[in-house]
Amino acid sequence: MAEKILVIDDDELMLEVLEVFLTQEDFHIQTVAKAQLVELAIANFKPDLIVMDIRLDTADGRTICDELKSNSGTSHIPVILLTGLGYDEIAWIDCQADAIIGKPFDNGSLLHTINQFLKTV
Repeated sequence: MAEKILVIDDDELMLEVLEVFLTQEDFHIQTVAKAQLVELAIANFKPDLIVMDIRLDTADGRTICDELKSNSGTSHIPVILLTGLGYDEIAWIDCQADAIIGKPFDNGSLLHTINQFLKTV
């Protein structure tokens, strides 16, 4: 069975690009464009991994990540944050994300990071 990845971003084009790419890599994908729908999507979809932008429509992805990591029901789900910040600025991000990747990102690097957390390398 394909691993399930929840992709959260308020940029519809980014959602579409990630959905096409990750589907081609044989993952089962669900996308969410609104921060207020994240909790419901996690409960219904039960993702194996989450890829989330830091800057969302009405919330900060770092805050959502920390809430997920502090909840015993979701703390086991790896969270990869995406950000438009420069790589030198990424080092200063304080949150419990399992990985932080700068935009623009290389698809191969993103895939490698995802596979590391899903242990399918």
